[in-house]
Amino acid sequence: MGACVTVAMIQSVGLLAAWPGQRFVAWVAAHPVQTLQAIFGLGFVIFVHELGHFLVAKACGVKCEKFFLGFDVGGWKLCSFKWGETEYGIGALPLGGYVKMLGQDDNPGAATAESHRARASGDLPAEPTSDPHPAWDPRSYPAQSVPKRMAIISAGVIMNVLFAVLMASWAFGLGVRELTCAVSGVRPGGAAWRAGIRTGDEITAIGNRQDPIFSDLQKGVALGDLSKGVDFTIHRPSDDSTRTVTLQPDTDLGAPTVGITSPYSLTVPDGLAGELPGAAGRAQPPLAAGDTILSVDGQPISRYDQLAAVLASDPARPVVLGVERKGARDGERIDVVLPGQPRRSLGMVMTGLAVKAVQEGSPAAIAGLKVGDRLQSLDGEPLGDPLTLDLRLRGRTGQPVRLGVERAGVDEELTVTPREVTWIEETRMRATPVSVASLGIAIPVEATVVAVDADGPAARAGIAPGERIKKVWVFEKDAAGDDQAPEDPGMEIGAEVSDWPSVVASLQTAPSGTRVRLRVGSPTGEERTVDLEPADVSGEFAVDRGLIFEPVYRIVRAASFAGAMKRGASKVKDDLSMVYGFLHKLTSNQISPRLLGGPIEIAKQAGRSAEEGFSRLLLFLTMLSANLAVVNFLPIPVLDGGHMVFLVYEWIRGKPPSESVVIALSYLGLILILSLMMFVFGLDLGLFSRFVPGR
Repeated sequence: MGACVTVAMIQSVGLLAAWPGQRFVAWVAAHPVQTLQAIFGLGFVIFVHELGHFLVAKACGVKCEKFFLGFDVGGWKLCSFKWGETEYGIGALPLGGYVKMLGQDDNPGAATAESHRARASGDLPAEPTSDPHPAWDPRSYPAQSVPKRMAIISAGVIMNVLFAVLMASWAFGLGVRELTCAVSGVRPGGAAWRAGIRTGDEITAIGNRQDPIFSDLQKGVALGDLSKGVDFTIHRPSDDSTRTVTLQPDTDLGAPTVGITSPYSLTVPDGLAGELPGAAGRAQPPLAAGDTILSVDGQPISRYDQLAAVLASDPARPVVLGVERKGARDGERIDVVLPGQPRRSLGMVMTGLAVKAVQEGSPAAIAGLKVGDRLQSLDGEPLGDPLTLDLRLRGRTGQPVRLGVERAGVDEELTVTPREVTWIEETRMRATPVSVASLGIAIPVEATVVAVDADGPAARAGIAPGERIKKVWVFEKDAAGDDQAPEDPGMEIGAEVSDWPSVVASLQTAPSGTRVRLRVGSPTGEERTVDLEPADVSGEFAVDRGLIFEPVYRIVRAASFAGAMKRGASKVKDDLSMVYGFLHKLTSNQISPRLLGGPIEIAKQAGRSAEEGFSRLLLFLTMLSANLAVVNFLPIPVLDGGHMVFLVYEWIRGKPPSESVVIALSYLGLILILSLMMFVFGLDLGLFSRFVPGR
């Protein structure tokens, strides 16, 4: 039986990412121990699957000629040895493993030759028998009864499930760090944003699941009914209120999401490489890895939302952070002055599109602003840059403003009173509108230039109104101060897609000297490439100051062996349901196939899990083992599930399907599997974009 390493689910969409192969190689070089753990872990999952086939085949008296991890295509192998009648080895192609039994070959091109070999070898019966098969070697796979062959076929999947339970139980026995379900931020315009969920809120229940962890949120959304939505119970510590909301997941990023960011603590990460970005990197004295913020301007704080409220209330004002430094004497603190972050601009005003979302209970909703309205003016003056609208309105809290709106081709004027904003809403993700938090609306911004600042970087580069930005690269100067060629492949900016806000947001805390390369298209269809250096805007400040914090974890540990086994079994059940749910949504076009990951992505995720600790690696291998079990048992010829379908047919009909039918279907299955592998390899290597705008 052969087994391919199956595809893995991934849940993030990157921005301006370098070619995955480069980052993967760099990560491997920097994390040799975690890399070895990941390699042995992945190899173990494959080994367990093939061991199931091997042990049951041996128990049934079948001759096993090979047991390989990896494939020895063309005889290429890293090592091998023979013990008894079986050759054990590691093949040169690390895409799975296989057990070669006499009379069985997953390669349809070799299946006929293998069947003839199995008929011609060994001690054959002297006389014809009532057996529906031709005369086979009694130790060959085809010579076994249907129940025995079913047992051999299913043994790999069963072993994967059993060992997944053991690995998960082991992990929960050791203790697993799990993200809590506090909210550090929401995606502007997303389901959580529309319901009014904000920084600092705590999710206390998802459906019937009480006191959930963050992975429960991910599973609840991924497996939830997109039409009915998912129920969330939300507690807001700032006013001690609790409410239940039904969120309708969005699918515009290719997978169901509600747009909630995992929780932040107030501790700077231990593994931070170099200084913090933006204003945080200019703090005096500098913030260091392991620092924990305990107060702001002398007021004690214990949660991230309390810090966010101070930073959001006045982005320009320097604040004094009371910091406990890791390794310092008990009670010893230092004061760190955190300056404001000057807003950076490329000197272009882009096209604001129609309002995409209106927040429940917001000033905009109260004033009657609707999805589809297009903002035209503010207090009788042109609206200006939609990316700075919220910053301008924050200075007018409680003061009514007049908004000129185009609604269904008719101009109207609405009066709206901006509210005070004490939370942070940043547009970091692609295809995300800009949030006007003071009003409670989200506006997509398309990369067509409306106006250019006369003295700004864009004007100096010759960019004019009416032109459109089609692609963006971001790169830095080298140590000598010379421009480096961008290492990433750049980001395509689609027409009518709100990608521009994420580009501008990424520049706010970028290192000094960062440059931007733009591919600019003119209205006549001509294209050119220009380089710009973002400039600080006098008197304007961004809310994001570049602070980076550790996530908030809690330890989930079983109190007894029985408790660990119970948690392990529940984890495997959830993982199996997750894979089936993913496949269902994939085949029903509810999620994008571009979220699949191949061997490189699997190895990267295994490495990240190993970096987080041995328990986390065990849980990743649990997920991968469940993934392997489900996908290998799909009814596709050349996979275990396809073999089982043939056996069920034989059991019902009393004779096997014709050899020509089996070979034809096997070729179709092989073409399907190879096509899928080529596709996920292309995704892993960046040959195909994982991002599907506007889905």
